[in-house]
Amino acid sequence: MALLVSGCVSSKPKVPPPSEPFVFKSLDLEQQDPKGRPAWNLKSPEARYDITRQVAQARQPRGMVFKRGKANISISASSATVIGDGQAIQLEGAVVITLLGKNPVRITGEQARWIPSQSLMLIDRKPAALDRQSRITAQLATYYLDRDLIELRGSPVLEQWDPKAKGTAKAKTKPAPLRVQTAQVDWKPEQGDLKAPQQVRGLRRDKDGQLNLTASALNGNLREGFVDLIAPVQVRDPKRKGWLNAQQTRWLINDQQLSSDQPFQGAFNKLQGEGQQFKVNLATSTVFIPVGCNLRQPGEELTAQRCQWNWPTGRFQAQGDVVLRRQAYKQITRSSELRGSIGKDGTAVFSSPGAKVNSQFTLPPAQKVAKPQARSAPAVRF
Repeated sequence: MALLVSGCVSSKPKVPPPSEPFVFKSLDLEQQDPKGRPAWNLKSPEARYDITRQVAQARQPRGMVFKRGKANISISASSATVIGDGQAIQLEGAVVITLLGKNPVRITGEQARWIPSQSLMLIDRKPAALDRQSRITAQLATYYLDRDLIELRGSPVLEQWDPKAKGTAKAKTKPAPLRVQTAQVDWKPEQGDLKAPQQVRGLRRDKDGQLNLTASALNGNLREGFVDLIAPVQVRDPKRKGWLNAQQTRWLINDQQLSSDQPFQGAFNKLQGEGQQFKVNLATSTVFIPVGCNLRQPGEELTAQRCQWNWPTGRFQAQGDVVLRRQAYKQITRSSELRGSIGKDGTAVFSSPGAKVNSQFTLPPAQKVAKPQARSAPAVRF
């Protein structure tokens, strides 16, 4: 009986304890390109490696991507999961990808998948790309490192701050003065090229109100500081009943200007205008027509070589061969300069301070009036 019991006990296999992951003091991965130059690296002050799964968990990872052997992109995160010897790397928590150079660009997010062999990085949690005065956010960002291309998908938004304003970095915590939204954006952060092939909608805020902007698409270069809005381009000022319809329009981001060398039409309340070219200063809400100015309102029409008007104040100025025609009495007024302002009724009042004015009138013919019959003189009495 004792032997039987002993045999039963000895037949049970012993389960080995689970293997403990190796804990390294540091992690140092490095890959080279076909010419033997450094391609990328990833370092961490502490890592835990699971031999069975061939997975390493790294703390506070720091990495670098090289271009022709020179440092091009730096990478950092709170933690990383490394599969194999770097076939795939999952970055998590405060991910920062920085394109190095004179004007660095930072791409941030809460999670990123890095596949070094494909030079691909996928940021799928709160991705954002920032430079000194711009920020682009989206739901998904795919960064092709070797092609200098970021594809932003899921209602990307471009926000712009005035680079000349004080405290620009601090101002980014507040709503941007200029905000543009579209369906998709392709951006080359190193070269600066930016494309949005679908309709874009913009909003410009200032202390006096807001301007709404729409275009069918946009192309530009953020490094060079411009974006071309593709026709038809529309600008609306709901508060002051102003609007502007234009063809292709260039938006100078750093100078906060819209301009076009093609014909346009616009209005401010009851005053309508058109011209061959225009420039809009977004900082001062001022429109300048350098060529072929034509302004109209009920009963009056003005032509001049150039005009400008300010939306918030309603004041405007016309210069160069100014001709004002009024329907009343067919009046024609000629001057080198006329000024005006929008009244409470929405119409413009013109004046010419200090300028010589030549006016012509056509008066209606005088009506024939019947002569009154002479009264007989009263009798004279003494």
